[in-house]
Amino acid sequence: MEEIKKDPLVAQSNPVDEEIQPTDIVFECPHCKHNLVIDYRGAGLQIECVECKQPVTVPIPSGMNIDDLDLSAGEVLSQLFQTRRMLLKAEQHISTLEESVESLKLRRKELEKSRITTLHRCAELVTMCQTLIKQNNDFIGTINRMQSLIAEEQQR
Repeated sequence: MEEIKKDPLVAQSNPVDEEIQPTDIVFECPHCKHNLVIDYRGAGLQIECVECKQPVTVPIPSGMNIDDLDLSAGEVLSQLFQTRRMLLKAEQHISTLEESVESLKLRRKELEKSRITTLHRCAELVTMCQTLIKQNNDFIGTINRMQSLIAEEQQR
């Protein structure tokens, strides 16, 4: 089973099956009261609530000093490299999605042309059916008139 690694600086919903770590900050969104969980390194940051998308400031736990969050140069460099890798993957994904969008736009254009052609053909078929119905009614009228004339001749 693949382990999903959560970003420590992105608030998560508090799922029942995910264990809350002792270093996590658990708090409610002041706007929608949704429970949020974020790694302690998010203390003091302004984030977006995953539920209502409103800006929320992550509370700083009592006894914690923001200076405690300072990382070593090696940790900062490691995070920088990881961020660059994630950015590159995101840019590649965006490129792939843009190609898909272009392909879908072309397909939609083709389908729209086909739909218009089909509508024109259907309109033509309706006109032909109306013509056949009129001709059929005229034919029935002619047959009825012929029968009437035959009946008149037979009565004489």
